[in-house]
Amino acid sequence: MASSPVIGLIAGGGELPILFAHQAQRRGLSVRTVALRGSAPISIERNSDAVTWISIGQLGSLIRFFKGQGVRRAVMHGKVQHSQLFRSLRLDWKALSLWSRLKDRSGEALLKAVAGELGHAGVELLDGRTFMEESVIRKGWVTRIRAKSDSNPSIAYGLKRARVLARLGIGQTLVVKGNAVVAVEGMEGTDEAIRRAGRWAGLGTIAVKVSSPSQDWRFDIPTLGPRTLQSLIWAKARGIVVEGGKSFLIDREKTLALAEKNGIFILAV
Repeated sequence: MASSPVIGLIAGGGELPILFAHQAQRRGLSVRTVALRGSAPISIERNSDAVTWISIGQLGSLIRFFKGQGVRRAVMHGKVQHSQLFRSLRLDWKALSLWSRLKDRSGEALLKAVAGELGHAGVELLDGRTFMEESVIRKGWVTRIRAKSDSNPSIAYGLKRARVLARLGIGQTLVVKGNAVVAVEGMEGTDEAIRRAGRWAGLGTIAVKVSSPSQDWRFDIPTLGPRTLQSLIWAKARGIVVEGGKSFLIDREKTLALAEKNGIFILAV
């Protein structure tokens, strides 16, 4: 049986939804998008064959749109601030039923529950790396600039502790200076954690961004792009460490240009 020429996209903020839409259309697929109000870029309308805009709590509307568009496979891309889940959240009946059944209301648990509801409705949520091979960071030095030898102990220290936090589901990013953790990502996200580290610890910090050992690749893939580089520049950081094969690099040319111009290293381990 031939696969459907239609694919669904649940679009949050940033460039990833646009990148995915381009890659899917290059493969001859028709992109049907559910765009999240307050997060998704308006330009997603120009890059989709059909779009509906919903609030984050309108799970029933999401499912009805996909079913009406004949969507059997979908991906989820783009940032949604976890703080939105706790501020002015309005749930439709479908979402309210799901919410009331959950004991764990962390971002990851909620997304897994949404994926389960989509599955019950006949929509398979795919690995977020689908069609995105060109954006996955390979292991090694991403920039020509490399960390000075005195940064190696801090990198090893940060990686060890970042992986512990990721395993516990606390956050993807922490920031170190010397052998000390100066900031841990919370609901504010990676960029604000980096800036907070700059405010408290001054110049010379190193950000470490990793995935969970049990990472669900259908959503929330660590991503590096110009916005994070701007935060590193603002904080006068030394660099950032990510995981090769498990992270996206978006707007590569601009991101690397910003890093090189400002003496910031990017290392994928």
